[in-house]
Amino acid sequence: MGQITPTTSTEDSLSNLERITVRTGDLPPLPATAMRAMQMTRDPNVTARDLQTVISQDQALSARILRIVNSAAYCFRREVSTVSHAVTLLGMETVRSTIIAASIQLFSETGMRRVGDLGTKLMADHSWGTAIAARIIAQRVNYGNQEEAFICGLMHDIGKPVLLQSIPVDYLPIINDTYRGETTFHESEMLTLGFSHAQVGAHLAVKWNFPRQLSEAIGYHHEPLSAPDFSQLACITSLSNKMMIFLGVGFERNQALQLETLPETASLKLDRPGLDAIVTDVQTVRTQMTASMAM
Repeated sequence: MGQITPTTSTEDSLSNLERITVRTGDLPPLPATAMRAMQMTRDPNVTARDLQTVISQDQALSARILRIVNSAAYCFRREVSTVSHAVTLLGMETVRSTIIAASIQLFSETGMRRVGDLGTKLMADHSWGTAIAARIIAQRVNYGNQEEAFICGLMHDIGKPVLLQSIPVDYLPIINDTYRGETTFHESEMLTLGFSHAQVGAHLAVKWNFPRQLSEAIGYHHEPLSAPDFSQLACITSLSNKMMIFLGVGFERNQALQLETLPETASLKLDRPGLDAIVTDVQTVRTQMTASMAM
């Protein structure tokens, strides 16, 4: 199967989507409760109580949202006990990203069960670390929507659990080879499958009706400067991902990776002192969040 790279060509994109669909089947929908709740957060007439009523119908989602809100990611001094309380404190925009975060986490855990507790933890640690880094980088480079960057970071690898669930015979060797340091996910996927988890994630974001900038940043996070319209967000997502690889968080580890020489670093106009400061901030937040999420 020939190698596919991201492209703005409609014909190539449709061909790529067809290949993904043939291999993986129809991509899974976002849970109904999460989809409805996300739609409600965009309605100015919806109240916090309305949102609470809908989300409480899914106990797992509701519990995960409150766990995230009460983590070190938001640093509240007192416990947030209801979704309506979270809306009051955070606002609809941030609560929307928290709903997405909780949904993605539950979705990923289900998809990664074939690789056991360690694999699930490695996936979660990498995704949350990338999300934290994306938010901090977005703030540093004055990107207009830090929550958007956070969601891209959290969701950038969502194609991996989809592939593991859909084609485990093909995908388990890719995971094992990557974990042993023999290859990278992206290289092995392109060679073996003809498409990557990034492209699967982009198509999933489209199916879930996420904004186009999110699907583009996810789809191009391995070639961020090729992103046709939202290269800054793609660069933030890419650099955040590579920062976790540099720190050894997740399946891929590469301490020799020179972050300051990356094209996305140059595009974001970050220098070595700036990168060092970001890494320090990311490690601090990760440590605090890991402790709070484990409680």
